[in-house]
Order: sequence, then C-alpha cells, then structure tokens
Amino acid sequence: MSGRAQPEREYRDVTVRAAPTDVRMTLSFGLVVVGAVVGARFADRTAMAAATDLRDALAGVPSSLVTVLQTLALGAYGVLALAGPVWALVSRRFGLLLRVLVGGGLGVVAFAALGRVPVVVSWTQHLAAGVGGGVRSWDIVVLAAVVTVVQSAVAPRWVRVLRVLLVLLALLRAVGTVDVVDVLLAIGAGGGMGAMVLVGLGRSAHRLTGEGVRLALGSAGLPVRDVRSVAAAAGRYAATAVAPVTVRRRLRSEADTGPVPVVVAGRPDDVLVVEGGTTAAGVAVDVRVVDEQLWRLDAVRRGLRRLRLRGVGDDSPFGSPVRVVANEATSALVAGSRGVRVPTVLALAVGREGEGLLATEHLVGTRFDERPAERLTDDLLDAAWRQLAALQDCAVAVRELTLDHFLLTEDGGVAVVDLGTSEPAAAPGVLAGDVAELLLTTSVVVGAERAVAAAHRVLGAERLTPALGRMVPDAWSAPARAALKGHPDARSSLVSALSDDLGVERPAFENVQRFRPRTLLLGATLAVAVYALAPQLADLPQLVDTVRTADWRWLPAVLAASALTYLGAALGLAGGTPGRVPLGESVGVALSASFVATFAPPGVGQVGLNIRYLQKRGFPTPVAASASAAKEAAVLTAHLLLLVTAAVWAGSARALTGELSRLPSPLVIAAAVGGTLAVLGIAAAVPNVRRLMRERVAPAVRASADAMRPLLSDPGKLAALVAGVALVPGGYAVCLYLSVRAFGVHTPFVAVALVSLTAGAVATAAPTPGGVGAVEAVLLAALTGVGVPSGSALAAVVLYRVATFWLPILPGFAAFRIFTARGVL
Repeated sequence: MSGRAQPEREYRDVTVRAAPTDVRMTLSFGLVVVGAVVGARFADRTAMAAATDLRDALAGVPSSLVTVLQTLALGAYGVLALAGPVWALVSRRFGLLLRVLVGGGLGVVAFAALGRVPVVVSWTQHLAAGVGGGVRSWDIVVLAAVVTVVQSAVAPRWVRVLRVLLVLLALLRAVGTVDVVDVLLAIGAGGGMGAMVLVGLGRSAHRLTGEGVRLALGSAGLPVRDVRSVAAAAGRYAATAVAPVTVRRRLRSEADTGPVPVVVAGRPDDVLVVEGGTTAAGVAVDVRVVDEQLWRLDAVRRGLRRLRLRGVGDDSPFGSPVRVVANEATSALVAGSRGVRVPTVLALAVGREGEGLLATEHLVGTRFDERPAERLTDDLLDAAWRQLAALQDCAVAVRELTLDHFLLTEDGGVAVVDLGTSEPAAAPGVLAGDVAELLLTTSVVVGAERAVAAAHRVLGAERLTPALGRMVPDAWSAPARAALKGHPDARSSLVSALSDDLGVERPAFENVQRFRPRTLLLGATLAVAVYALAPQLADLPQLVDTVRTADWRWLPAVLAASALTYLGAALGLAGGTPGRVPLGESVGVALSASFVATFAPPGVGQVGLNIRYLQKRGFPTPVAASASAAKEAAVLTAHLLLLVTAAVWAGSARALTGELSRLPSPLVIAAAVGGTLAVLGIAAAVPNVRRLMRERVAPAVRASADAMRPLLSDPGKLAALVAGVALVPGGYAVCLYLSVRAFGVHTPFVAVALVSLTAGAVATAAPTPGGVGAVEAVLLAALTGVGVPSGSALAAVVLYRVATFWLPILPGFAAFRIFTARGVL
C-alpha cells in the first residue's frame, strides 16, 4: 500500500454550537406555533374568515393545474427523500444526516402532540373536509425540519430549491384543506424542532479548508501556499504568496502624513517594493472569507439596527457574501488613495459555493489595545488621529473604530487594519461616530483629558463638535460599548472634558433611535388589550344596565381598600430603611408615586422616587438603593407567600372546582411545561444569556439578600416591613373583591384574590404606564374565567382601576408638587 498522504478536501464540515441564528430561529418558529394556537383560540372568527377568504380565492384555480403542481411537488419530494440520504452517505456527511433524521422525527412527534390540544382539535372540526389532495401535514413537517437543518450545510442554490418546494407543498395543502392553522403548525413544529436540534447538537457548517482558499485565490490570480486558519469562526486565514507581487508607494514629504497611493499588480514577474525596498516572493497574506452564514448574520444585525436606529451606517445589508468583501476592498483602495496606511488589497475572489474572499497584505506590528497605557504616547495618539483625519477626508467610516483597529508597525508607523465593517462614501453623521468612538476608547485607556487633547491637536474644534452629539450609547457599536464595561464614569468624564474643550455649556445629543424596543412591546400590548376589550365594549347597553344596578354602598369600602395599599407602601419603605423615616411623609411619597406611575412602567417610578426621597433625607445613595432593594425583595417574598396561601385555601374550600375542570388535559399541561423548560434550556445555552445572568441577575439577587440581612436584627423594622409589603397585594385583592361585590356578584373571595395575585400581577409587568390596557384585559378575562358574568366583570374592572389607578393621580400630583417645593423630593 502507498503511504502517500491524501490530498486535503476543498470543504470540511464543522460543528457550530448555540449559534445566535439557531436560537433566533427556534424562538421564531415557536412564535409561529403560539400565534397559530392563540389565533385558533382567541381569534377564531378572524382565522375562520381568513380560511374562508383563502377558500374563495382558490376556488377559481383550475383543478388540472393543481394536479400538475401536486404531481411535480410530490415527485420532487419523493426524489429528495430517496436521494438525500444516499448523497449524505456517499459524501460522508453522517452528522448532517443524523441531525436531519432527529429533527424530522422530533417535528413529527411535536406536531402529533399539538394535534391533541383541544383548541386545535375543535378548530379543525370547523373546516371543510379534505385530505390535502395527497399532500400530508407530515410532509410539510419533515421538509420544514430538513430546510432548517441543512440551510448552512449545502450550497445556497439547493437551499432555495428546498424552500420553493416547501412553499409549494404548503400551498397545495392549503388548497386541499383550506386549513391555515394546520399549515402554520406543521411549519412551526418542523422548523422549530429542526432549530432545537441545531441548538442542542450544533449546526453542521460547510466551510472552506486551506486547500479551498488556495484554489479560490489561485483562480483570481494570486497563487498562495501554507494556508492556515487563524480564526475559523470569523473566516480569517493566513497564507504566503507563491509569486512575487508589486506594491508601490510614493513617499510624501515630511510635511505630509503617512504614505500615498498604493498600486498593486499580481504578475509573476513583479517584485514587492515597499518604501523603496525590494522583496522577492514569500509575502505574508491575510485572507478574509465570508460564507453565507457570516453574511446572513451581518444582514440580520444590519437589518435590526436599521429598523431601530438611523444615521449609523446600516442603511442597506449587502446582497451577497461577495458584496461584503468587495465593500471592504473598496474602502481600503479609497483610503489608500488618500494616504491612509491600510493593508494592500492583493486579490478579490469567489469560492465554489459563493463565498467571498479578500486577500490583503499582512502588516506586522502591535495593536494599540495590546500596549500598556503608559506606552501610548502622545506621538502615537497623534499618529492615530492623523490616520483618522485622512479617512475622514475621503469619507471612509470604519464604524467600529476601537483601539484594536490601529497597528504600530515594525517601521514605527501607524496603520489602520480590519475594515470589515467600513463604509465608503459615508454620511457626515457616520463619520462623526468614528470620532466619537475613538475618543471613547482612548479615554478609557489614557484618560479623558489626554484623549480630547490629542483629538483637538489633529482635528481641531470644527471636526470635534459633531462628535459631541454622538456621545449617546445608542449610537455606539458593540465593540465600543464592550470597551466601556467596567468604566461607568468614562462617558460623563469624556463629555465634560470635550464640552470644556469646545466651550459648550449644555451639549445637545443626537436622537439616533427611530423607536425603542419597548415601544413595539407597548403597541403589541395595547393591541391585545383592545382586541380583548372590544367585544365587551360592543355590548355597551348591558354595561350601562349593570352600572345602574350597582350597589354603591360598597364604594367607600373600595376606596378604603385602595388607600390601604398606600399605607402598606409607606410601612414597607419605613421598615426597610435603617433609620427613622416619618410615616406621614412615606404615605405622601407613595401617593406621589401614583402620579409618577402615569409616565413610567409599573414599579419603575416608585423605586426611583423612593431612592430620591431617602437621598433627600440624608441617606447615602448605596444605603437608599439597599433599602429600596430590601423592600422589593420583601414584596416579592410576601406576594409569593400570599399566592401559596390563597391557592391552598382555594383547594381546601373547593372554590375553583368548576374552573379547574376546564383546564387542558395533563398531557397538554406537561407539553407546555416541557416547552417552557426547553426554551429556558435553549436560552441557557446562549453565552450572552449566561453572561447576563452572571453579570446582572446574580449580583442583583445577592445585593437584595445583603440588604435584607440588617433587618433581621431589628424586630420592629422587620414587622413594619412585613406588614407593609403584605398590605399592598392584600389591599389590591380586597379592592378587586369589593368591586365585584358592588355589582351583585358573590364570587368567593379566594377566587378573586387568586385572580389579583396571579393575572393582575402578570399584567402589571406590561411596559405601558400603569399597565394601562394590559391590566384591564387580563383581569377581565380572568374574572370571566372564574364565573363572573362578562358585563359585571367589565364594570368591576373599571371600578377597580378607577379606584387604584385613575383616581389617585390628582392627589398624587398635588403631593408631588408640595413635596418637591418643600425639598422632600
């Protein structure tokens, strides 16, 4: 047998675990399933109307055309089912085949489980009989799982073919059954299980090897050897040029800064000329490879930023991987033509499966972020700013301009590297963002004064002024925000130093946000609330009749129960604070918070107001924050204890026997619990989520626990705290119960208390000020669910909200004005 080594393959399979795209796909398919089930349950009329419209629209489609399309689609599906596994075995793609089989099998199981959900069963019974003309739901489930699993492992053209086939099968299924819910559940179950398999087992990605990079660059006229991976996940490779290349730089006079235009040729008879020196073959080359996965990640990131922000350089995602590297090459060539020292572009190539490859000259040196602060001299800072000034002159924005983009070369010069996120012909606002980010990252290392002084020496006040308006976190890139971690005062110090340098008293910051993510959630919450309340408001005469028959003798008790919540909030604040806090002032602060809550999400305004009040009373900020944390921790503990008590009480009194009988089957509940645990497991697999839990959630929990410890040694304070935090949810429960009694409904108190402690508490987590819309919708649905007539439930919810939210706003405003004028707040 020959001992000759086997030649390296052009591509290889790699496993990428917990990729952000897989997590997003899992959540997206989950939303499809949830949307289909919720639509069938709560928007059944809308869904039935959509199904009817679909049936009417497809009634005119010739049956012969449907037959032809059905034959073609099922034939293609059959060929795929037979040829796909054979191809995977022959090409030794065993991991990919395993993922497809597991994803398809789990998709079928999930779809079968969804078919047993009562709301889905009842929905399908409403539809016209039909079997889908030969296209089964299982076919859609399996194909959705296949498309999800293989989309990053096969050539893009085959992914497009599979997606077209999936759409065709879904349409044919819809034609046969007129069942929108069935098709959505099939796609959601198959795609969701496929995405979960990718999260659990990792996605099989088809990536270029060193041999593949060598062949691609060779086809573009740049023969290389010794190709090795530097950062495979980011598509970074290093190589050595086989044939000599030419890099000619004209030298500027000493009055100018940096080298001047670079001219590159790739003919074998050329030599490399650098600043007058000559070098033969063997030039080190950096290679960037952008495959479809990296391109899609960049497109999603740019699309989301474009949707949320304006004027940050994400106006249009690139149309292909080649466009991404072509953009970087354009930026490098334009910058080099104006004297910026950047790596020379040597070749631009296309891989066999559509990858974009960019080969550039390898510059040897030390990056600025790797140098100690004391070695970043003023001369080096000035050189970096001169490079940025040249970039600004030719309107090239780097867009993530942190210190790691600057390289101190072996000859003592400064170069700009890694232009992968750059934008040629950038708008003035984007260019100002580069100045702002370099100021931010240099100020963290060398201090605000030195950073501003270096920038002023090179750019002058005229170019620095626009950067001041970009000193807002929303305008910064992710690397810039990461550089500021652990330096909470860096931004304020830099803004102060830059304002003093420019002579600006009150800097005006740009608003780069189109909208906040909370705004979308607010709109969705209000839409759900309107949808839930609209049917009840449609029966306005019944509501009027219910109000007329109300027993208004309950009104004083309703208002008194609402007032108890303010006393409870005051006792909780006084009990959680290590020191004397007047109870009267605490009640006024709690009443003031009802006015502040009109303009802030629930809880946020009250916490901020409590901290401000304690600061005004002379407590240090850490003590004020700890007292607020102690109170919030006690509120959560008391709420959970009351909830458990009410649940045990309801069980022993059999108050909800009829309502419990209408709950879904144990299988459905187990499936819901399993799905929730699966989502939590998927989230825990994401590094960013684990980092958030480690850096934000865990310290907050420890801080709350530490804040509670001193109270355990003071029985009086502890008693006041416990009584206060129990009065708040207890007062709301009593207020809701009395509101229901006012309209002649004798629902057991424990049932109404459970509604207040569960549904009401969940609704107040809505991002709307005071939970407006969400609280009303959820309480109305919950009260109706425990047996309160719809008209009486709506009237009781309105009375409850008037007493606990709307009515206290005016006295809260008065208390806020008085306490502010007196300096209490």
